[in-house]
Amino acid sequence: MKPDLSAGADQFLLGLVAGETNKEIARRLGISPRTVENHRAHVMERLGAETLSEAALLAASAGHL
Repeated sequence: MKPDLSAGADQFLLGLVAGETNKEIARRLGISPRTVENHRAHVMERLGAETLSEAALLAASAGHL
């Protein structure tokens, strides 16, 4: 089952997986770096991931990437 993530989570996840910094993601999405940090924590929690690698694998297997 695909985890319930916000509409912008896919774009956010792509940035994380691509290795973008929080500042780069924030600039691209037009949000603050602090908001990126909050999104990252929320996405990791929703996916049940403890690491970025684990989040990427879970998101990809769920069809988010």
